[in-house]
Amino acid sequence: MIWFLCAALLVIALLFLPALQEALRRPLNEAMRSDAPGDFAELSQGQTHYRWIGPLRGPVVVCVHGITTPSESFLPLAKQLAEMGYRVLLYDLYGRGYSDYVPGVQDREFFLQQLNDLLAFEGIVEDFVLVGHSAGGAIATAYAAANVWRIRSLILITPVGLHEPRGPMAQFRKRPHGVKNLMLRWSYPIVARRYVNRVLADPRTPEEVQKAQRAQSRRQGHAPSNLAAMQGILREDFAPEQKTFNQQGLPVLAIWGRDDMIVPCDTIGRLAEINRSAKQDVIEGAGHEVVYTHPKEVARIIYENQRLGL
Repeated sequence: MIWFLCAALLVIALLFLPALQEALRRPLNEAMRSDAPGDFAELSQGQTHYRWIGPLRGPVVVCVHGITTPSESFLPLAKQLAEMGYRVLLYDLYGRGYSDYVPGVQDREFFLQQLNDLLAFEGIVEDFVLVGHSAGGAIATAYAAANVWRIRSLILITPVGLHEPRGPMAQFRKRPHGVKNLMLRWSYPIVARRYVNRVLADPRTPEEVQKAQRAQSRRQGHAPSNLAAMQGILREDFAPEQKTFNQQGLPVLAIWGRDDMIVPCDTIGRLAEINRSAKQDVIEGAGHEVVYTHPKEVARIIYENQRLGL
């Protein structure tokens, strides 16, 4: 009987470990935000941290980062684009970086509300380049599909949303319930931590990105936000949107890393099949984090395609 009770208590402890770990993390506060670069906008869902990089009168580029990284992941690329004359807008998705944590499912409506609010706040109406990295590619694709007339071109860097996920993400896409759902919530932080540690150990990861990534992983709301996105927008297949872009003539550029361990190589072929007008380029020796490990190469590809009239 005692062994049974001990086993039961152990199972309960393991299942509720994520909630305990989350409670022990520090909530984002004004002291933390005091050192944040850029500005804050009080939007309909909460405070959003954003910053501009580049000349005041340059062509506008709006960047959407992935669900596990803060906007600093785009900073190396933004600096490269700024040197080329672009004016780049970076912002933190809710629950990442210095933006508020907003409870609830993070589906396409959730992310598009934030982006629409921020663009309105900054007075950006149309004729801008929209760039999305990883899960940010799914968000950028959803936004472009709903606002084709506003976008000059869509640039996707190792985007998700066109392949069948593997690992924990694949399990969450199946809408698990009950004990299985609790077990996945327990296992996800472990898997995510291993992935982040591997990324941070890469000598090509800039110090500013490492620092920002470590800081946000210690804050309340980051892990629940990632899970909310996995159970929201990352359950969608964005092939129909790509077919629409092909029909409507929206310029699309996709940039991939040859050694990407997250998005399989056959995704390149799938995009070519569903959107024949999309231009694609592959950076050798780069992985999923190509946006900040190879910013010069990514910026060069973007510049050349924009110069030639993507």
